[in-house]
Amino acid sequence: SLPPSPAARVTPRAAATATTATTSGGPRPHGGGKARASGGAKAKSHSLDSLQKHREGSWGKTSSESGASSSYSGESLRERVGKGGGRGRGGAATITAGSLLGRSFSLGDLSHSPQTAQKVERIVKEVKRRKGLSEVPERDKKIAALMIAKHQEANLLQEQRQVAHLQWDSQRRLAEQRKEQEEKEKQRALLQGQRMWESQVEKRRGRLSQEQEEATLLKQRQRLVCEERWREQAEKQERLRRERLERAIQEDKQKKIHQEHNLKAKEEVKKEHREREEQLLQEKLSTAAQKRLKKEVQLQKEKKLLNQAEKLKHEALLKELAKQEAEEKEMLKASLEMSLTKAQENYEQLVEKRNQELREKARREDMQIQRAKLAAEKKEREQKEHLEALARETERKLQHAAQVAEEVVQEKARKLVLSRLEKEKVQKLNKQKVEQYEDLRRREILLSIERKLERSEQIFKEKKTVLENARSVARASFHVREKVREETNMRTFDKMALEAELHAQLNKK
Repeated sequence: SLPPSPAARVTPRAAATATTATTSGGPRPHGGGKARASGGAKAKSHSLDSLQKHREGSWGKTSSESGASSSYSGESLRERVGKGGGRGRGGAATITAGSLLGRSFSLGDLSHSPQTAQKVERIVKEVKRRKGLSEVPERDKKIAALMIAKHQEANLLQEQRQVAHLQWDSQRRLAEQRKEQEEKEKQRALLQGQRMWESQVEKRRGRLSQEQEEATLLKQRQRLVCEERWREQAEKQERLRRERLERAIQEDKQKKIHQEHNLKAKEEVKKEHREREEQLLQEKLSTAAQKRLKKEVQLQKEKKLLNQAEKLKHEALLKELAKQEAEEKEMLKASLEMSLTKAQENYEQLVEKRNQELREKARREDMQIQRAKLAAEKKEREQKEHLEALARETERKLQHAAQVAEEVVQEKARKLVLSRLEKEKVQKLNKQKVEQYEDLRRREILLSIERKLERSEQIFKEKKTVLENARSVARASFHVREKVREETNMRTFDKMALEAELHAQLNKK
């Protein structure tokens, strides 16, 4: 990074003192002006001394170079710079740097120098002679001396800035050259490192490709070995499978032969057993047929005898039944006649009894209806009387509630009227108090305004007198300062040359 420009660090510090002295706004006591001027000079001397110390620390100057006198004028400095300027720009910069940056100057020393005092006296005499003024205040003389010293200080600072800028520019060029050299070294080192890295990458890439080929060959060999093992294992498993299959086929054949032999033996045994059973069955069937035939003959005989006995018994029963039926018919006829007579009598009695019960029931129901009707009429009459009593009670309660509500409303209205009257009375009293207070306050304000107007008029008259005096003094001060400005604002050839050189350096950037 480039070093910061010293011209940016060298800043004028005496503007505040001159501005404060110029804009004071009226005459000051001579003692106070002297104290303020000496205080400003001390502050400026301290600031410039600190600036010189900072400069010595930044540029490596020793304290022996700042041992020269601090009381010198701008003319002697410009003469030195002019003499050094004849040897060229580089020589001027070197000599001026040694003569300016190694010295420490003070605004108080410049304002109290003999050259400044002679110049102030000459300006005061010329202003008195031209403007016809009788006296110029001592304060304005000090201000004029400070203005001249300020101008000298500004010239010195400007020259220091220009010289410091030239030194900074030369250092900047050296720093740029050094930076370019470092960049070249970095690029060269970077290229060398990149070449080394590329060679290492190529070596590593070749080594990796060789390792990959070896790994590929190893994988192929391992795959071939694994395939051979797998093939042998598959053949072995296939051989074992065929052997197991052949054994299973032989065992199945043996089982089938043994089963066929067993089946044949079982069939022969079953056939013999079946023949023996058929023979026994034929014998049993023949014996049973003979027995059944004998039994059927015997049954036919017994059936025939039973039929005859049943026939005789049936004929006797028919006769007995016919006789009993005739007797029963006679008895039933007599019984029916008796029952019919008795039933008719009973029916008539029942009808009469039923009619009597119905008549009694109808009479009881009529009596119940009459009693229910009377009870309903009585209940209705009582309910009507109760409702009328309730209505009368409700009407009485409503009248009482309305009367109470009306009384409450009247009481509230009366209280509201009384409250409103009381509030109006209090408000009226407050209004009277406020009006009295405002009237009193208005009179006090009017009296205060009258006193202030009288005081203002008196102050205005005093200010007018003071301003007239101040204007006459200010005119003298103005003419003195204008004369100082006219003499200090002249541009010398050396100053114009340094400014042109500074602008050229700035334009190159």
